[in-house]
Amino acid sequence: MSKTSIEDLQEQINDLKSQVVKQRAIIAKTAQQMLSMQVKDTKQHMDSIPDPLGLGGAGKAGGGAAGAAAAVDTADFATNEDLVQLVGELQGQLNLLEQKSVLRTVNSHQHRDSDVLLALPNLDGDMPASEVFPHSVAEFVNLGDDVVVQLCKFYQLLPPTLEERARMQAFVEGKIASPNEPLNGDYEPPADDYPPETLAELFVELANFIGVSHIKKRED
Repeated sequence: MSKTSIEDLQEQINDLKSQVVKQRAIIAKTAQQMLSMQVKDTKQHMDSIPDPLGLGGAGKAGGGAAGAAAAVDTADFATNEDLVQLVGELQGQLNLLEQKSVLRTVNSHQHRDSDVLLALPNLDGDMPASEVFPHSVAEFVNLGDDVVVQLCKFYQLLPPTLEERARMQAFVEGKIASPNEPLNGDYEPPADDYPPETLAELFVELANFIGVSHIKKRED
C-alpha cells in the first residue's frame, strides 16, 4: 500500500473515532436512564408492600412485620450487582457494535487490489485466524470456496449443512440425545456441502458482513 493510501486510511479512522466518542456519551446517558427506571420500578414494588403497623395494632406489630416480611418476594428486585452486570453487558455489546461499525466503514473505502482489509470480530468478540482472513482486496476477490465457508462458519453466516440436517434427523429418530450432539466429532462443513449458487451467496454474505459489498469474487 502506498504512503498516501495509509494516510487516507488513518484519516478515516480518526474521523470515525470522533463519532464513537459522541456515541459513547449517548450510551452513558442511556445506561443512566435504565438505572433510573430500575430504581423507580423497585421503589414501586416496595411502596406496594402493606404497612405492618396497620395490620394488628401496637401489640401485634412484631407478628404483623413478620407476616409482611414473609409475604414479600424479593426475587424480582434488582440488586446493585444485577444493575452493574446489566449495564456492563450492554456497554460490552455496544462497544463491539461500534468496533464493527468502524471497521466496516474503513473496509468500504478499500477498492484497489493492494488496499488493506481489516478483520472484524465475530458475535463472541473473537478475531479470525490471521492466516485465514484476507488482508487485501486482491486476497478477498481470490478467496477459495473452502475459505469462504470457513469464514462464514466463524461469523455464523452459514445456512444448515448436510451434516446438520442429518443430525436433526438423527435426533428426531431418537438416535442421538440432542440436535447439538455431533455425529462424528467436531464437524467442519466442506464447500462440497453447498451447490455453486449457494457458495456465491455465501461470498456476498461475507462481503456484506465485513463491509466490502462493492467487491465481487473473481471467477477462474
